[in-house]
Amino acid sequence: MEKTLLKGIQVLEALSASPAPRGVSELAAELGITKANAHRLLRTLVEAEYVIQDEASARYALSLRMWEKGVAALSGLDLGDVARPRLRQLCGEADESVQLAVLQGSDVVYIDKADSRHPLRATTQVGSRVPAYSVSTGKALLACTDGALSRLRFPLKRFTPSTIGSREQLEREFAQIIREGYAVNRGEWREGIWGIAAPIHDAQGMPLAAVDVWGPELRFRGTATRRLARLVVACAASISRSLGYRDAGPAGRMRKVK
Repeated sequence: MEKTLLKGIQVLEALSASPAPRGVSELAAELGITKANAHRLLRTLVEAEYVIQDEASARYALSLRMWEKGVAALSGLDLGDVARPRLRQLCGEADESVQLAVLQGSDVVYIDKADSRHPLRATTQVGSRVPAYSVSTGKALLACTDGALSRLRFPLKRFTPSTIGSREQLEREFAQIIREGYAVNRGEWREGIWGIAAPIHDAQGMPLAAVDVWGPELRFRGTATRRLARLVVACAASISRSLGYRDAGPAGRMRKVK
């Protein structure tokens, strides 16, 4: 990479990481360049309108132009395009089927999937819709969505003996999901089929979608639950970062799996 361009990028990164405007001398010291070079780079960035200089203090900060470019880049990202290679990777790592779902009203709709190689596996159709409270993707999204309980009509319809039916049960489930960072479906939609999901966040930290692994109960119980949860949370975090999420905002309540 051309050295002057690289130094300019480093100046922008240093300013973006700083909570307050920076002076020429401290930037030069941090980046290991001369004060004259730092000043020249800053003046070029000011002329290009990526950096502004405070007249009173003569210190420098990023301009809103950087934010505008970031928003423009994010608006061009398609969730499916960003998520698809991660879904395939997760399917290989977990050796289980994987789904990507979005919340619509009180349901989740599956918008992409990757099927495992197992002869005994869970399958779904892209475009299918199921009640959110009965599956892991839906519970992961409801748990970090404001006013989620108001979308549901209690008592909830039960599809299996394991389906959560009451508001109190679901509130406890949401609290556990927020504590642990992932949701588990223990045969609540179809008996014998489990799922583990984590939410995907957009650049503003709002829940956008959820990714899960799912399959026969016998492969999800015990120590497998925690192992699969780590893989799912890592996948969701990777997609979220690509969409501009930086662990801030309301969805920051969801902590990482230990």
